Amino acid sequence: MSPHLFSYDFRYDDNGYETETSRKQLEVEDSVGDIYLDSVESSSLKYGGDIDDSKHRLFRDRHEQFLRNMIGGLPSGFKVLDASQPWFSLWCLNSLSIMGCDIDDLLQSRTIETLKPLQDPEGGFCGGNRQLPHLAGSYAAVLAIALVGGEEAYRIVDREAMYRWLMTMKNADGSFSMHKDGEVDVRGVYCAMVIASLLNIMTPDLVRGAAEFIGRCQTCEGGIGPFPGVEAHGGYTLCGLAALEILDRFDTVNLTRLARWMSARQLEFEGGFNGRTNKLVDGCYSYWVGGAFPILQKALGRAARDDYLYDRAALQRYILACCQDTKNDMGGLRDKPGKSPDLYHTMYCLVGLSLSQHYVGVDPGAKKLEDKTSVYTVPVRMMQWDVSPPQKLVLGLQSNAVVPVHPVYSIPFRPLAA
Repeated sequence: MSPHLFSYDFRYDDNGYETETSRKQLEVEDSVGDIYLDSVESSSLKYGGDIDDSKHRLFRDRHEQFLRNMIGGLPSGFKVLDASQPWFSLWCLNSLSIMGCDIDDLLQSRTIETLKPLQDPEGGFCGGNRQLPHLAGSYAAVLAIALVGGEEAYRIVDREAMYRWLMTMKNADGSFSMHKDGEVDVRGVYCAMVIASLLNIMTPDLVRGAAEFIGRCQTCEGGIGPFPGVEAHGGYTLCGLAALEILDRFDTVNLTRLARWMSARQLEFEGGFNGRTNKLVDGCYSYWVGGAFPILQKALGRAARDDYLYDRAALQRYILACCQDTKNDMGGLRDKPGKSPDLYHTMYCLVGLSLSQHYVGVDPGAKKLEDKTSVYTVPVRMMQWDVSPPQKLVLGLQSNAVVPVHPVYSIPFRPLAA
């Protein structure tokens, strides 16, 4: 792998018209530039300095301790996130799994005991006790259950009640409400398709109109917005594209425009992604944008030798150098320099790191498998995704390598195959 060049010539150009947006962008670039400059031989800067990536390190032990401290008990200030209980399980379990850490019997049983009472008798999982069942909370709960694995965990889910509840969330235009009388956006379709595909409860009635709704959410820029007529956003683009992969319906979006918009989300100076045009870099988009590229690769029929349409090494550099606090012993990953680490960013930075290290995809020449026991043969098709070892790219120490994950589900392959 040839060295990357560092140069302040790659910085944002406001064309002499300073705005609040441009000032914030340049402030972020200052903090990122100071970090990258530490890895450059100063005498070479005149000609474009070579960045020495050999010493980048994933502080796995610190991050594991950060996660286990969170699992052990949260400060009282976290009560504002009472409606996110399934998410805490997913963020912690998935982060540990991606780093290859042990999920022992005690943690598994604690997760089961946490999630079990959150299932509503009418179907779906609530974010907290005595709350409404919610699609996002149900999505997180089902993925957390998949990570725990085993019959005891699987028996938590009432599949028939879940299906009935999903159908009550379904709208006539193909969209899904996030909860009863709740907001409607592309997240709903994605969460519903992930849940239904993992539980093998997809039916023609459940999926009818969903792909067309996503297609109407594609904007003039090329990305996908939350609902028709609203600005494109990285998170909604991943949700839309992943749902279309489950549905096997890429025909409803313009892939060329989508590819152009997605590629423009990687920032030239920082190397990480932003979520919208003229927005700041954020580590969470390592998955919410970066995770969409393997799916786009499949949709375009591109082979592994063509690689993804973004700079994988640059993204890893941003995650390892800027989303970790390399100066102190604090664990967890963060949005950007100057921000504090949290569980959300820890998981999505790690998912993005995994997908930038491992090339995952489906061979364009592979025969599409069929399974008459499920609509669209979803479980079988999702398992056609695989890792291509020759395309593996690990920046810095080889011990930085983490476990490969499935781009549609954001969790490692092994639990999905159980």
